[in-house]
Amino acid sequence: LRMMRAVRFCAQLGYIMEEGTKEAIKELAPMLQKISAERIQVELVKLLVSDHPDYLRIAYETGITAQVLPEFDICMQAKQNNLHHCYHVGEHILHTLPYVEADKILRLTMLFHDIGKPQTMTIDEEGITHNHGHAALGEEITVQILRRLKFDNDTIDRVRKLVRYHDQKIDSTAKGVRRAVNRIGEDLFPLLLRVKYADVMAQSDYQRSDKLHELETLQKIYDEIVERQECLSLKDLAVNGRDLIAAGMEPGKEIGAALQTLLDDVLENPGHNQKEYLLSVLSL
Repeated sequence: LRMMRAVRFCAQLGYIMEEGTKEAIKELAPMLQKISAERIQVELVKLLVSDHPDYLRIAYETGITAQVLPEFDICMQAKQNNLHHCYHVGEHILHTLPYVEADKILRLTMLFHDIGKPQTMTIDEEGITHNHGHAALGEEITVQILRRLKFDNDTIDRVRKLVRYHDQKIDSTAKGVRRAVNRIGEDLFPLLLRVKYADVMAQSDYQRSDKLHELETLQKIYDEIVERQECLSLKDLAVNGRDLIAAGMEPGKEIGAALQTLLDDVLENPGHNQKEYLLSVLSL
């Protein structure tokens, strides 16, 4: 475990690792197979939330990730030939890490956001690489890795969702943002915008200003929605299941379907979130 700690201390303190130490780690890295997943998890998180999370590169160069995170090694060898990118997949990942706060969920998300790219990479007739479906596959791989490293369920759930949605287009309208917040979760949407920012900043300069402007627009719209306290989920709806039953609806699964119908209406038209109006929609 001291091999991982050596890299972690470099990341926390900004040290350069002595060459003899590097060579020793390269030779002994396979011994990490004897270390429990829980202890590896602790060292990985401490490295990621350090001032130099991109020092994970040292873990790759010394063969540590080959033992504890082989999926990352595959990313370090995956080239990208695309106007939007200037790094291999792994280097892109490393460059995103400092662009988010030193938060476990955010740093883990950046580590895994493109983990599905190597397996989904295709090359068109012009030699341009594409990665359709990489976010969905990345979510699956992320869950596998986090479970293997014995992360708690809450961390797994939050990171997997951010990985799933990190590349999804969000319509730059109030309606589009409300629907995105409902889909992704009120707690995760602000984090998603930070993930998207870090992703853009570690790409090429191609269309960067346009991408950043779009993110600024989404942030502004979201802030305005929050300020107006608009309904974004069932808990904010002006009616609940008890109200529908009290108004005459029979208990059962129809209650949930009705509430979802009302929420869809309110996401489109926030002004409709009034008890009398919503009950009238259902003719109750």
